[in-house]
Amino acid sequence: MKRQPAYISPVWFFTKIGMICVLGVIVGVQVYSMFWKPTPVPQVARVTVTPTKPVVKQPKQAQAKKVDTQDASPKQSEKPSLTQALLDPETYTAVKADYARRLDAHYGKLYRELGLDNNTLQKLRGLLAEKELRLVEGQRLAKEAGTPLSNESLAALRGESDGTIRELLGEKVFADYKYYESTLHLRNHADYLERWLSYKTEPLTSEQYNAFVSALAELPESTIDSDRGAWMGDRGTPMTEKTLEVASNILTPSQFAVYAREYETLLILKKIAKEDANKAAPSKKKAGTNTKK
Repeated sequence: MKRQPAYISPVWFFTKIGMICVLGVIVGVQVYSMFWKPTPVPQVARVTVTPTKPVVKQPKQAQAKKVDTQDASPKQSEKPSLTQALLDPETYTAVKADYARRLDAHYGKLYRELGLDNNTLQKLRGLLAEKELRLVEGQRLAKEAGTPLSNESLAALRGESDGTIRELLGEKVFADYKYYESTLHLRNHADYLERWLSYKTEPLTSEQYNAFVSALAELPESTIDSDRGAWMGDRGTPMTEKTLEVASNILTPSQFAVYAREYETLLILKKIAKEDANKAAPSKKKAGTNTKK
C-alpha cells in the first residue's frame, strides 16, 4: 500500500519563513549594536561678546593739555660740546686723526712739493689738524655767543698754530706753506677742473694747474681770509665769466670745451633754482596769510 505525501499548508509555510526572517533581522541588529561606536560630536566653544565702548572725541583743550604733558617729559641729555669731548685723550686723538685725513685732500699737493721726510710730514699733518680744531671750536663758541670772531681773535688763533709750524719747517718752507694756504680756495677750483679732465684724452698738466691758480689769484674777487682754515668758510672760487676768460688763455681747445660745458650746466642749474624759488614764494606768502586768519 502506497504512502500518501504529507500535505503542507501554504499559510503555515510562509508564516514560518517570515518568522525566521524576523528573527534574523533582530539578531543582526543586536550584533551590529554591540560593535558599532558612535562618532563623537565636536563641542563648540562658547564665545563671550564684550560690548565695545563708544569712542568719544576729546575736546581740543584736552588734546592740547595731553600734548603739553608729553612735551614736559624728560628729554635726552644734549651731546657734549667739542671742547668737552676733546678733554678726553682718546677722543682728541681720534678727532685729530680724522681732521688730518680730511686735510690730506687739500694739502696733498703741498706735501709732495715740499718733499719732507716721513717724521716731519706726520708732525706737519698733526699741526694742521690742531689748527683746524682751534678754528672750528673758535667759530662754534663765537656762534653760540652771537658775536662773530674779530680779525684779532682769528689772528691769535692762527698764531698759536703757525708759530709751531714755523719752528718745524723753517722760514723758507713756512713761506711756501703760507702761500699755498692763501691760495687754497683757488686750488679747490683747479682741483675740480683737474677731476673733470682726468678721464679725458688731455688731462690737466702740473704746469697748467699752477698757471691756472696764479691767474685766478690775480682776480680782484679771489682774496680770502686764510684764518678761516682749509675747509671752513670758502671752499672754492665759483665759476664766472672772468674765470672762463682765464681758462681760455691756459687750456687747450678740447680742455676749454669741458670747462665751458660745466659753466653752462652751472648757469642752467642756477636758473632752475631761481624759478623754483619764485614758484615757492607765493605759496609761502599765501600760507602765511591763511595762518593769520
